[in-house]
Amino acid sequence: MSKIVAFRDNIIDAIKELIPDLDVEWYDGLFDEHDIADWVLKTPCARVAVMNVPTNHLSTGELNAHLRVVVVIVDENRAVDRDGDARAWDFVEQIAVWANLNQFGNPDAAPATNVKFQRLSQPVLRREGVSVGVVEWLSNLTIGVNRARQRDMAFHLGLPVEKMPLTTVVTSSDIHQGDRHLFESEDVTPEEE
Repeated sequence: MSKIVAFRDNIIDAIKELIPDLDVEWYDGLFDEHDIADWVLKTPCARVAVMNVPTNHLSTGELNAHLRVVVVIVDENRAVDRDGDARAWDFVEQIAVWANLNQFGNPDAAPATNVKFQRLSQPVLRREGVSVGVVEWLSNLTIGVNRARQRDMAFHLGLPVEKMPLTTVVTSSDIHQGDRHLFESEDVTPEEE
């Protein structure tokens, strides 16, 4: 599986755990009013997109992928007119606070930065009682082969050797106590004077 897709799946699973009421899935990063109309059928919901922006090389030979993560939250009015707005803001705030400096369970990811959030205002959606919020941040993820690790690590059968084998040292010694000659297996108790 792609490391980027696994990273996106970690974010989706974490949002599901953070806000169990949300229906969370991925999307490709573009949406319009037709997509929102489909998403409204599953409100409250969140859609997660991970988009790649320019990358740079690391000294290890890996690529440092700057990922732009976008979470779109959609909710609609329920009991009271415009109550979807308050819930959408609440979801946006929870996700923004949670995403800030989060690595999303990936040791190859840098903490998330540049967290931005907003509520999208669109008259047609407002008249239909739909509230849309967006949370966006940048996460850096190293992808590729770490050539420095390959060069510096010892490998055996294609796997890195992370624990060196232990050696067993057998020694024997003679112990002399006065005029007696004792072996290591014998008990030696000091004589009382």
